[in-house]
Amino acid sequence: LVEYSHASNGRCAVTGGYVYRGSAIPALRGWYVYGDYCSGEVWAVASGASRPAKPVGLLGAGSGRLISSFGEDNAGELYLCDMAAGAVYRIVAG
Repeated sequence: LVEYSHASNGRCAVTGGYVYRGSAIPALRGWYVYGDYCSGEVWAVASGASRPAKPVGLLGAGSGRLISSFGEDNAGELYLCDMAAGAVYRIVAG
């Protein structure tokens, strides 16, 4: 459904995520959120998209994040784990 090159922006490995089911970001509801470990980029793609899907960038390269995992709470809000800072961040509208 989605592919991207590892040849730019320091990309090295896709970190799989979740379909957003929360209520804090209504425009993101039903979209699959994922990232790249090395570049710190985060994207979303409509879960019902046809091939090839067009991802939307949520966090650009150079964020300094090493995204190792995503998580979801009981309310469907999403979080990302950053190994660089040893922290967990909630994904919010910006």
